[in-house]
Amino acid sequence: MHYLQLTISYRYDSTGSGLSEEDLADWLISELGTVGFDSFEQEPSLIRAFVPRDEYDAESTKEVLDTFPVAGFAYTLDLEELPDINWNEEWEKNYFQPILLGEGACLIRAPFHASQPEVGMEIIINPKMAFGTGNHETTSLVGEWILSHSVEGLRVLDMGCGTGILGLIALKREARHLTAIDIDPWAYANVQENATLSSLSIDEIICGDASALEGKAGYDLILANITRNILLEDMPRYRAVMLPGASLVLSGFYEEDIPLLRARGEELGLTFVMSEVRHRWSLVELRLQA
Repeated sequence: MHYLQLTISYRYDSTGSGLSEEDLADWLISELGTVGFDSFEQEPSLIRAFVPRDEYDAESTKEVLDTFPVAGFAYTLDLEELPDINWNEEWEKNYFQPILLGEGACLIRAPFHASQPEVGMEIIINPKMAFGTGNHETTSLVGEWILSHSVEGLRVLDMGCGTGILGLIALKREARHLTAIDIDPWAYANVQENATLSSLSIDEIICGDASALEGKAGYDLILANITRNILLEDMPRYRAVMLPGASLVLSGFYEEDIPLLRARGEELGLTFVMSEVRHRWSLVELRLQA
């Protein structure tokens, strides 16, 4: 997938705004996430924001920056097209370290990491995706939700599956069926490889978006770790394939977005069950009553 890198150099009146640089950067990243940017790097007074080339909206991006409501905020931009390679792979191989989820219940590691036999559950992934190794708060939030709930015998849908890690945890927890869907061809190619590494078999892998759900049989559990706007848009499609009593577990958004996701779910007849926040990133569980 072709990505664009937008480098934003900024300055602002820290005295007048009362914001620390960390808070300002988090706020700005949150706003950029609403217009398609899906990953970020930070340095002092600089943010690199990444967006799929076909999803870049220059006008919406300019509006976010021009109307950013912080005293004295000013910026310059540099836009660069990145080559069509899996440009996260080198980062992952250099920085991805084994991760323990659920108070040590599950080890996430790469093939080049040593096994830890004392850990009861192990997921092995070939780290070709930055989003979905367990490093990110949203992935760990959903992974730990799965580890703390019974999913035995359930039909599970993993939307925006990335590396497939969340669905693979569900299979290790004895889910009886897994459908994994992601729009990114890198993910589609990586998911089955990771299932094989973890000695698991995925029933259905689809390269596509939520429109692929039309006509599908129902699911007992839907995991959707994407972004706020996509979740809000696609929730009616998720609702259409939820069986009575099914849970919808959402993540990929900030704490301030929880009321929006809750309200959207309730509009669709779902009941709010709980939410959890970790470093401003959030999880929401909704349920369709039996």
